[in-house]
Amino acid sequence: MKKILIATDFSVAADDAAKYAIELARSICTDTVLVNAAAVSTDSPVKILWPIEDYQTLITRTDIRLKDLAAVLLERTPGSLESANRLPKIGIKSDLGSVTDLIRETVQQEGIGLVVMGLSGSGNMKRFILGSSSRDVIDSADYPVLLIPKGATFKPIAKIAFATDLGLGDMQCIQSLAAFAGLMNTELLIVHVIGRNIDKGMTARIDAFMSELKNKIDYDQIYYENVYRLKVEDGLDWLKTHGETDLLVMVHRRHGIMNDFVNGSHAQKMARQTKLPLLVIPEGYLGTLC
Repeated sequence: MKKILIATDFSVAADDAAKYAIELARSICTDTVLVNAAAVSTDSPVKILWPIEDYQTLITRTDIRLKDLAAVLLERTPGSLESANRLPKIGIKSDLGSVTDLIRETVQQEGIGLVVMGLSGSGNMKRFILGSSSRDVIDSADYPVLLIPKGATFKPIAKIAFATDLGLGDMQCIQSLAAFAGLMNTELLIVHVIGRNIDKGMTARIDAFMSELKNKIDYDQIYYENVYRLKVEDGLDWLKTHGETDLLVMVHRRHGIMNDFVNGSHAQKMARQTKLPLLVIPEGYLGTLC
């Protein structure tokens, strides 16, 4: 089974995300890797050359902080004393430079299926990822990224909602989600936000999508629903409020709603304010989540 990577900058938002990730890892019986990139800004136009002894000191200090955090996370996991054999293992990894590069390297080397990051309660994610923008991380990612709003706490995932624009290319993502949902015996709701009226062309698209869904996805707890709102953001907002959803999933396309999310639009504000975790899957992703 693939591991979960937990990216941290030791902030409160990152700690919340790490706690969520540990509970998620325990619920699906997998292990984790806790990652931190030492605070060297890649936005600086000046290339910094670090003496070897300073580099080793910084990495050693960071590793100590990561080990301390790992111990605290396991200690604070509910029921940890009664079920120590079920606690996930927490590996650690640190390096200088870009978080984007460190995450990509770790994903390739450690068999990572899911990257978990925290969302701060104010501003954008630039502070979190230490010298790179959130757009750099998500736009360059060829792996799923789970964004945890500050203050969010883990609860058993009973329903996952996947927002689709009815593109048949979403089937691979849905297949990965179905396997993930099956680990937790979770409902998988496929949602399409649509205008007030459905014309013949839209009906045909829905029929084609549903036919492909039935042929390609073998999961007995999968459902489809149209949400009637004029804007996608309004539809997702309704889903968060009324859909009893524990996890929202979206595909990141180069030109689409996730583009707005990354750049701090209304969708990003909703993700922070409603405390609903958001899983971002890159378009065309062919792997498994865990």
